[in-house]
Amino acid sequence: MIEKRVLLVGSSFSAAPILFALKKYGLKVSVCGKAPNDPCHQYADDSFYVDYSNSDELISILESEKFDFLVPTCNDFSYMSCAKVADKYKLPGFDSFEIAATLHTKDAFRAVTKNLSIPAPQFIEVNNDQPSDYTALRFPLLVKPVDSFSGRGMTKVAEKKDLPKALQDARETSRSGKVVLEEFIEGSLHSHSAFVQDGRVAMDFFVDEFCTVYPYQVNCSNHPSSLSDQVRSGVRDSINLIASSLGLCDGLIHTQFIASQGNFWIIETMRRCPGDLYGSLINFSTGIDYADFFVRPFIGMRLPESRPQMTPLFYGRHTISVERPLVYFSFSQTIPAEQVDFVALKGGGEKLGIAPFDKLGILFAQFKDKESMFSIAPNLADFVKIKQPGVQHD
Repeated sequence: MIEKRVLLVGSSFSAAPILFALKKYGLKVSVCGKAPNDPCHQYADDSFYVDYSNSDELISILESEKFDFLVPTCNDFSYMSCAKVADKYKLPGFDSFEIAATLHTKDAFRAVTKNLSIPAPQFIEVNNDQPSDYTALRFPLLVKPVDSFSGRGMTKVAEKKDLPKALQDARETSRSGKVVLEEFIEGSLHSHSAFVQDGRVAMDFFVDEFCTVYPYQVNCSNHPSSLSDQVRSGVRDSINLIASSLGLCDGLIHTQFIASQGNFWIIETMRRCPGDLYGSLINFSTGIDYADFFVRPFIGMRLPESRPQMTPLFYGRHTISVERPLVYFSFSQTIPAEQVDFVALKGGGEKLGIAPFDKLGILFAQFKDKESMFSIAPNLADFVKIKQPGVQHD
């Protein structure tokens, strides 16, 4: 039997569970990414050290190497390049490039929510340096690049005088130079990870999320969620409406939203895998192999008919990051939990940059009950100390 080949587009630590899920099926896995020291290159059958944000590089590799499958990883550059190439070669697991661009571009996605009457913050597109119609929105506003991730280039603006600087920062972060303004919604932040099959949500997970170091990057989260059944049902119905209206193919659709007093507002959605080992949080809590579910559509497989059914364990996740750069020596944690697992991303003596551009590692904490989880998970950063010789940092 001829061994089938798959190109995994992304080489970071967050992509490792995806690589191992592919290996489980006996596939020959090649990895694409320009950093030779990235973890996935060490596990791959072979590697291509290229900038995968350039879709022409991927096309060149596919034409010369004859891969059977193409699998994206955990950032928008990977997914969008893959979607463009998959559209050309009709590879499984991807919507058309037009649909992919609609879902992953903030202004286009906002148009979808508006047309479908799905709850979302009011917004306007900015086509010049000083928007003329921002008065239609209520301050405070969020200024966002249309194509950013991890909150990069985003600014909360309380007054008109602060708009020019925020617009400049957003434009400089955006590859396209395009920006949106949207009304800031007060409420709690959550995510909805849903696996769509035959046009509807077949399985989903809700997670509570918190940003305690960098304002728009999640660094603490927990599963199961504190959300009411009413909000869960409303969000699920909205995703079903998006899936049916856009004709989405089988696979993951991951959404962030704000909730308050039984209401919700969809912020953004994506078809790529969320980063920072989000899937491991789901795996620890539920026993579901999230990475396996993610890769299946890209290799022509459906979701398994038989799925683990277990009462979720109470888990929190914490991405360790800092507000000022330092040279990492060691760290300690005093999380009052039943068990704590740690995935290291830095070694002693390595430089640790500021959030949202760098991180030390990721903690997973199991709690004895939901009350402990809901109390401690939002504040996990308070239980971690990063140490340097003669200096102690929070």
